[in-house]
Formats: sequence, C-alpha cells, structure tokens
Amino acid sequence: MKYNFFEYPEGKTNYSIVDEHGNKSTITLEKWIADILQSNLDDVHNSIQRVYNKINFNHPSLSRRKKGDILRVAARRKANKFQETKKVILGWCENDLEDF
Repeated sequence: MKYNFFEYPEGKTNYSIVDEHGNKSTITLEKWIADILQSNLDDVHNSIQRVYNKINFNHPSLSRRKKGDILRVAARRKANKFQETKKVILGWCENDLEDF
C-alpha cells in the first residue's frame, strides 16, 4: 500500500533487549521503521541492543522510558538514511520533496 506524503502505516514491531539490570525487556518501534531497518541491516536485534547499551553507558541516570525514547529517535534517523527502501515501503521519501 502506498501512503501520501508524511503518512505512515499503523502498527508496531517489538524487539527483545536485555536492560541495564540484565533483565529481558522489550522495545517497540513503528512498523515502517522496523521494516526499513530489517531490509538494510544484517542484525536489527543486535543493532538495537548495541544502541541501548550505548545510551545506558552514556546516560545511566535516565529512566528506562527515556532511554527507549532516545533509541526510537535513533532508529527513526537510521531508517531515514535508507531513502530508496523508504520509497518502496511507503511509496514516498523525503527525496521526492526536492522538486519543491
């Protein structure tokens, strides 16, 4: 299905991670972000865990929710680097706006 500019499909994708206490936890990404990352990264789970660990190392006093928010922003930024895949999945990408 193709979407209009700045429209995104509904849906979420969950990834299991190990939190700062060694407990299993879940991080949820928007489905379109997860789809793009899965199309372009060798191991999305490992990448998410690595980013979470880095956030935790650099900002250990943040709440788990805030760490998750930062991870979701990082995942969105990474997904937006793959404009061709975004166009295939959504039917549009930011490169389409260059004509304006």
